[in-house]
Amino acid sequence: MRRSSGAARRTAGAAVLSLATALTGLVFPTTAQAAVTCSAGVWKAQYYANTTFTGTPKATVCDTSIAENYGHGDPAGVSLPRDNFGVRWSMTRNFGSGGPFDLTVAAQDGARVYLDGSRKIDLWRNVSLDQKRTVRLTIPRGVHTLRVDFAAYTGPANITFSHKPVIGAAYDKTAPLTPAGLKAGYAAATLKTSLTWSRNHELDLAGYRLYRRTGSTGAWSLRNTTAITGSTFTDAPPATGATYEYALRAVDRSGNISPLTGVTRVVSADKTAPAACTGLTATYDESGARLSWSPVSGASSYEVQRSLAPEGPFSSLGMPTQSTVLTDLNASAGTTYHYRVRALDSAGNASPYSAPFQLDVPEPKPLAPANVSANGWVDRNTVGWRYDGDAAHRFHVYAAESATGPWTRLTETPVTGPAYDDFTAPVGQVRHYQIRTVATHGTESDPSATASATRTGDVTPPRMPYGLDAWDGTDGVHLSWTANTDDTDHYLVMRKPMFGAWEQIALVRDVTYLDASVPVDVQFGYTVRAVDAAGNVSPMPEPGYGTVYGKRLPVHEKPAAPASVTATAENGNVTVGWTASTSADVAGYYVYRTTSSDPASAYAVSPLITGTTFTNENVPAGTTWRYVVRAVSKRSMWSDFSPMAEVTIACPVMTAPATPRITGGGRGADSVRLNWEVGACDQGATVSYNVYRSTSGSDVFTPERRIASGVTALTYTDPGLARGYYYYVITAVAADGTESAPQVKPFEISLMAP
Repeated sequence: MRRSSGAARRTAGAAVLSLATALTGLVFPTTAQAAVTCSAGVWKAQYYANTTFTGTPKATVCDTSIAENYGHGDPAGVSLPRDNFGVRWSMTRNFGSGGPFDLTVAAQDGARVYLDGSRKIDLWRNVSLDQKRTVRLTIPRGVHTLRVDFAAYTGPANITFSHKPVIGAAYDKTAPLTPAGLKAGYAAATLKTSLTWSRNHELDLAGYRLYRRTGSTGAWSLRNTTAITGSTFTDAPPATGATYEYALRAVDRSGNISPLTGVTRVVSADKTAPAACTGLTATYDESGARLSWSPVSGASSYEVQRSLAPEGPFSSLGMPTQSTVLTDLNASAGTTYHYRVRALDSAGNASPYSAPFQLDVPEPKPLAPANVSANGWVDRNTVGWRYDGDAAHRFHVYAAESATGPWTRLTETPVTGPAYDDFTAPVGQVRHYQIRTVATHGTESDPSATASATRTGDVTPPRMPYGLDAWDGTDGVHLSWTANTDDTDHYLVMRKPMFGAWEQIALVRDVTYLDASVPVDVQFGYTVRAVDAAGNVSPMPEPGYGTVYGKRLPVHEKPAAPASVTATAENGNVTVGWTASTSADVAGYYVYRTTSSDPASAYAVSPLITGTTFTNENVPAGTTWRYVVRAVSKRSMWSDFSPMAEVTIACPVMTAPATPRITGGGRGADSVRLNWEVGACDQGATVSYNVYRSTSGSDVFTPERRIASGVTALTYTDPGLARGYYYYVITAVAADGTESAPQVKPFEISLMAP
């Protein structure tokens, strides 16, 4: 029996079966079945035991596609003969606007294709190979029926069929049908329009284009940038309270566009405020403050507010007005007001407030001051007056260099009066003054009578600076003095040769000065004069007083260091030799010794040597020593260090441990702590230490003075001591009990101080 390789696909895609189904899948019964109705666009397949499609079908099912390969058997699940059976597929569907379609069938054996009962393809014959044909035709708009008949004669059997719209503007000139059922609903809560419509039936449909316009005469605007593939859309029209109309077009994949649908309308919520008011102005007369502004389109009324400060707070002037003028009857003279206005529409939307307009309501001019007088002093002019008006009023002071002006106001803010100090008055020049009263809101009175004064100025010179000192340097003569505590502004530095006149060489505000311009080794006299802000200068010094002397020192070069150094050890002594400095100015040489490779750590071991050799006697053995040499000039200029010469003093044959070296000590309230290091050339002979103490420096190293033995550390604390002076020596002890010599000089420490 033939088995269909497409049975699994057909079974999985079937929408309706005309026979009983088992839990495990599709079953073809052998008994009669009820009539089968398949959905639009779904194939109804009828299976016959003959190729003439006569008699009752053996089975009827719904198929989503025609794609079968029966091989050498019959369809699975139905009892048909191995050869000479037939299958008839039929489908009724809405093709929308229709248009060009390609009908393609490929089969082995016979196949026929019908449209609305009219045969379009006829391949009705028994063949041993697949046969295929495609027919292009135009399907009219609306509902049509496709039928495919297949005859399986003998041998292998298979069939596929498709009907596809022809895509491309060159072939498809048929526009989609106008979409139907367009509806729109508006939600005031979300301010959005929801639109729905019925889906088109065209098989080549690409989607929809939605259009919106304001009112019934506005221009249409496309609301979607890409085609809408569904049948719903949400739009957010401006919330202006306007009526918006929507219409729809369908678009196919060849770019053909349907006619526009009829319109559907929504009315949006009004959430749009009017424009801000402009042109706000205000004037004042005896009736009050008169305000006006430009009308705003869409406004039904206006709200006017007033404040005493530009930043607020503002309060409304009564109920909103429908006019664009308003009189503030409560505006008070002598007050500055700030007004603003906003527009309101019938929906209650409010525009932004206009920019505030400042109205300065004038106040009465106050009285002018009387009895104006002026007096000149050393550091200022003083102006006084009398005022008999409101005690809350203040005053501005004006000045001029001429009695006729021009007048310049001296006071940045009004003074409380009735006096003013003019510290800016020029010295020795007449200055004229007028006073104006300033009322609460800044209104000024007429000018007062004019008064004049001349500032006398400062004619007292500062005192001469004291503490003047000078010292010589290679960079010049250094001067310093004590700062004046009076009204000194700066200082004049004066200089003169030993037998010449004074000259000014500098103006300084500090209390030090370096005269770097003097020649070397030439003595000069110096003094300093103080100058105040008025230009008064302290007097010159009397002979022998207030004058110091100094000269610039010559710069002497340091001598060259010896170029090479040698060091030779013999019998515990080291002989150091060096090459002489190449400098002419050399007083002699000093020899230094260290155990470090850093010459700066070396210490002098010689007096001034005028030759080029020196013998360092009794050099500690068991240590590598490094020697350097420095030259010194007759002017005490020191050379750099010479190169180092290194020498090692061998240890002698030891008959006793080496004497330890006491490195230091400390004290407590009643104790002494000693620190030492292993003696040179000890070579591991020491196994412990003895500690000796005495109150006299002459009898420390005696048996009865030993206070500790067997000490293995390099430190020892001597406790329980009374106040006094104490002397200590430390000896080293070998394994055989041999004891080293003590230190040549005992270590002394005092416990006398608390």
